[in-house]
Amino acid sequence: MLKPVATKNKILWGVSMIGLLAISYWLCRFVSFGIHGMKQWPNLLAIVGLITVVIASIGGRRLLSIATVVGYIGGFVIGMIFNTDGVDQGGGGINNIWKISGMVFVSTILISIILEYIFKQRNKKTMG
Repeated sequence: MLKPVATKNKILWGVSMIGLLAISYWLCRFVSFGIHGMKQWPNLLAIVGLITVVIASIGGRRLLSIATVVGYIGGFVIGMIFNTDGVDQGGGGINNIWKISGMVFVSTILISIILEYIFKQRNKKTMG
């Protein structure tokens, strides 16, 4: 059973990370909309990020929570830096920022999961 202080810390951590994710979402979706022009993609990534932060907070995985927030905003920043514009076969404009931002976001989450696993294994060896 969790101690009340540990539960309170997990809740406070989760709420803080959700707040930071919300600020990141607002910056990516609304403030920089004129730059990237995407409506649905920031929403989809924010939903995935919210679910990830909640699960990570419940499980006490702080690195995963941080990586989710950093990956969300970092993915859009890197995507805006390295995106390219083009024209599809029908003559419509296309841009690859959604691919870049999504890959950075998912990669950051996966790397944090791997790092947490490695840290956990290392702690088991030093403790046991």
